[in-house]
Amino acid sequence: MATQKGFHIEHVVGQGRIMRASRRYEPGDTVLREPPCLTWPHDDAEQLISSFMCASADVQAAVLDMAAPDADAGLSCIVSDHARMEAVAERAARSAERSSLAARMAEAYDGPRAADLFEHLLLIGDINAHAFGKRAGLFPIAAKANHSCSPNCGHSTRVGGEMHYFATCTIEAGDEIVISYLDQLWSTTREERRRVLLTQKLFYCTCPRCSRADSGGGGGAGIGGRGGGGDGKGGGGGGKGGG
Repeated sequence: MATQKGFHIEHVVGQGRIMRASRRYEPGDTVLREPPCLTWPHDDAEQLISSFMCASADVQAAVLDMAAPDADAGLSCIVSDHARMEAVAERAARSAERSSLAARMAEAYDGPRAADLFEHLLLIGDINAHAFGKRAGLFPIAAKANHSCSPNCGHSTRVGGEMHYFATCTIEAGDEIVISYLDQLWSTTREERRRVLLTQKLFYCTCPRCSRADSGGGGGAGIGGRGGGGDGKGGGGGGKGGG
């Protein structure tokens, strides 16, 4: 069970659910520890489905409560028609893979809604899973933290697959707790970061760093926004990156 004495989850209009600090954290302080509720080999998505089907009702409910953005989330923020078409094509290709796998797995189950459920679960896995070793896992409480390209928390799953959030700067009570869903954070331009998040995590990043010109470069060709970005889970976004 996750430790969460120092933060709470709240709903903010236009952002959705966010993680809010309830006390002050100093750099290096542990913010959260949470074991995965489901794990599977990262190269075998079918095991995600079978693990879900064998899980308790509480675990199933927690998984189904995780972010699963609509297929068109964030696309309206892309100025360039070409860039928008590229994002649509990449999303469609991955969606087709999920649909095909879900339909094949559903053949072993009764009921016409099995394929829809499995496709939804595969999307949840794509958006929210964190990797550790050769496995991937879902962390329902940790998943409530939004993305920022200037995060105040780091995260790791290196110790037994347990999710560990730790403060990387001073976090005051009342501050939103944010992590980065990107591996290459400081060596990329705003355009590159937004493109990855749009195609892989299905949201347009409007974090403070992306909302201003940054040292890595500007909005660039096509991903510069029309503003907004509320299509994702929150002010920064929707899903999760690999841990």
